[in-house]
Amino acid sequence: MTEAKSRALFRDPTHAFRPSAYWFWHSIPDAQTSRAQLTDFRDQGFGTILIQARIAFPRELYLSDAYLAAYRQAIEIAGELGLKAGIYDDYNWISGHAGGRTVDGRDDLRERHLFWSTAPETTGKISGIHPPFVNSMGREILRWHYEGGLARWCEWTIEAALLHPSGAMSDVHQAIDISARVRVADANALSCSFVFDGEVPAGQVITVFVSARSATSRHINYLLPEAAARFIEVGLEPYRRILGDLMPDPLGFVFYDQPAAGFYRWDQLAGNLGNSLLFAATLAPIAVEKAGAAFPYVLLSLLRDVGQETPRLRVQFYEVYSSLMNTSFFGTLRAWAVDCGIVLTGHEILPHISSWSLSGGFTSIDPRVAPATDFFGIDRFRHETAVDSNNFVAQLAPKLGDSVARSNGRSRCVVETYASATRTPVRAAGQWELTLETMRAQAIRLHCLGTRQFLWHGVYQTDGHDSDPTPFANPRFDYGPGINFEPWWAYHHLFAEESARISAFIEPATPHARVAILYPLHTAWAEGPRNSHATHIGAWCEHLLALGCDFMLVDEGDLSTASIDGRTIGLVGLAFDAVVMPSATVLNSTDTLHKLADFRAAGGMIWMSGNGVKSVCNGTFDGSDELGTVHLRDLPARSDIAELVARLPLVGPQIVAPAGQFLWRWVGRDADGWWRVVLFNDGMQSLECSITQGDGFDCEVWSATDGADGPIGAFGRLAVGLEPQQAKCLRLREADGQALGDNEFSSLPVWDPSRAMPLEDGWNFAGSDSDFAPISVRAGWEAQGRPDFSGTGIYRHSLEIASNDEWMLELGEVHTAVTVRLNGREVGQRAWRPYRFLLGRLPPGRYELELAVSNTAANRYYAGTSYQGEMLDKSGLTTPPRLIPLANTH
Repeated sequence: MTEAKSRALFRDPTHAFRPSAYWFWHSIPDAQTSRAQLTDFRDQGFGTILIQARIAFPRELYLSDAYLAAYRQAIEIAGELGLKAGIYDDYNWISGHAGGRTVDGRDDLRERHLFWSTAPETTGKISGIHPPFVNSMGREILRWHYEGGLARWCEWTIEAALLHPSGAMSDVHQAIDISARVRVADANALSCSFVFDGEVPAGQVITVFVSARSATSRHINYLLPEAAARFIEVGLEPYRRILGDLMPDPLGFVFYDQPAAGFYRWDQLAGNLGNSLLFAATLAPIAVEKAGAAFPYVLLSLLRDVGQETPRLRVQFYEVYSSLMNTSFFGTLRAWAVDCGIVLTGHEILPHISSWSLSGGFTSIDPRVAPATDFFGIDRFRHETAVDSNNFVAQLAPKLGDSVARSNGRSRCVVETYASATRTPVRAAGQWELTLETMRAQAIRLHCLGTRQFLWHGVYQTDGHDSDPTPFANPRFDYGPGINFEPWWAYHHLFAEESARISAFIEPATPHARVAILYPLHTAWAEGPRNSHATHIGAWCEHLLALGCDFMLVDEGDLSTASIDGRTIGLVGLAFDAVVMPSATVLNSTDTLHKLADFRAAGGMIWMSGNGVKSVCNGTFDGSDELGTVHLRDLPARSDIAELVARLPLVGPQIVAPAGQFLWRWVGRDADGWWRVVLFNDGMQSLECSITQGDGFDCEVWSATDGADGPIGAFGRLAVGLEPQQAKCLRLREADGQALGDNEFSSLPVWDPSRAMPLEDGWNFAGSDSDFAPISVRAGWEAQGRPDFSGTGIYRHSLEIASNDEWMLELGEVHTAVTVRLNGREVGQRAWRPYRFLLGRLPPGRYELELAVSNTAANRYYAGTSYQGEMLDKSGLTTPPRLIPLANTH
């Protein structure tokens, strides 16, 4: 990208960088509704919209002629307005069911699962099958998943059975295949029993594997390519037929979402595997061919240790199991997208969502049974990488998304963000207390972690109805907020422009990632999600981030073919100084060991933590686990990693934040040799960081607020001040050798506190439901007789100016967005800290100050429900504003 194009992109980012959103439909809209809402979305800064029929939308109308006609009409309007669009590929979520149409008349495509039971006797059973993941979301989700709201089963089939020692096994062949001697004795819609026609000696047990097809699930068997083909026929082809000339512009992609079956548990569940496996007749022969062992023995190894072959047997089973799912479902979808001339994107289930640990998000599932472990392999089927993130904390998802994209020749990712309740166990109640400050801060964090486009979940067609707290059935409580019904919605465009510019600023540069962390896929397959590798990954990522040291996760295949140049190792287009092995006990190939040994011999750094390598699936392994230049035996602490980071060579800008204060940063280098730096202070206090680079550097400031860019000078050292919630984009290049001194670049205002004028008394307030009346500005309006008022309240104050000065208005605490007017003239708008406004030079006299403050919708929508939490949300002003003369400041 040329510098001219880079500057133009920053000033006016294209749709790829602007926020996107799911547009939740709860009914079929008319043209007037679609045009009004789409115009509103565009005006508030969105670039892309995906229509999503949610559970409140009548399922029988999904993909009906009326639905499809309204859908085309909406996409036509979007195109006229300059918006882009994508097909969200299913009803509600979980791709593949087409609102139940995929399996309608095709029972053979419904999910089929493998269950097992171990007993010390000749009889046993499978009973109490339930989907805890689905159950936790309530009856509306059960009714969507299952006809009649209940998982029922049929076609019970013995797939394998073994007689084996109840205790430790040193070899899988200590087990005896008794599959032909076990039969189903009795079966119904909820359970089955089986019987073995032989005897079970003392010290022995039988383990029986039984498959069953769900008779009521609307979800498909992802192992069957014919299921994906049927999904396309009944669920995606209707879109192609109705959209026609609107593909690929303005509708340019199809987006899948969390394809996965039921994550079932049952009374007899035991062993290393935490949920039922999908099953198809095609699975056994390919698993046998890959593992070189009979299918019953392979299955037994998934549950228990069967000797030294256990890791290999597990890995090779999950390798073919994942490959069959990926090829059957994602491969079929990709072929359809290519045929349509559009892009395939979307995201799988991420068990690490809202966490740094690989298994810290969805802790109740075993991700190996779904497309939820081999992230690098899944990404090979996409044209564009997407992930999802939950709530408003830093987390692994965007960094892993950027990493898998780079492994597959791309960069960065789309990050869907949704809110789940933190005040109540009913997660779908959402967070109507969300502020734009919180949302903006999360988007900037996500950009620093590898996000190109922020995808919000979602904007709503309707805000639901009162007096019904039922989650999902009432659209209000479907992972809210629908931000276009937040009182602060009119300020969204301020965030959208800034977010898009920060993303566009990052785009031309290559990240300055110093550390490569091995994604230990084969360890995850062999050991399961509760193994130490999951927490070790989290510790390394979280501590490196806190230390300001960027990193990428890398696939073993990339690592084994990496190039070594001096003391750096090159892979995925980046050069790393160190490789981390996070309790990686099982590797795929000895090629990886050889590459690491070569890197170490060349002077490269290999940092190991936790357990060392114990097994290699392909090649000869001598049993040595000591590959690292450093081996931290326990979960690494921040101090441990800080000591290692201090050993990295000093390259690029050196950014030092004050001790005890965290500074978000992103550093990369563009094709013109300039370093690009994003700094963000998401703390409560102002901070000042120090930047040095070599003997000195030229510096440019690119303002994400208004798109302006330009030089500010040359420096030996630059002190950069950042107020709370302030972000800055800087561009640095080593200067031409002249001696340069220190300088300061700060927007932190300085004034004489003794001259500040507190505006504590004399305020009047009116809401949309009340006339003007006196109000205190030391407490929000919710504490002053308006507990459930959500909207925009007007504060008015008459003030006297005695001196002819430049003045600044400081509002202190505002909940949550404000427009300031002085004598009827709009001064400015703010929806995040600092709430300061330059009023200009004011001659002495009397002035009328008006503050239009918008709160969140929480007090209104949660009123009378159990979702409110322990207290009302603050609304309006909660500290007295101050009027500050700036005549003697700098």
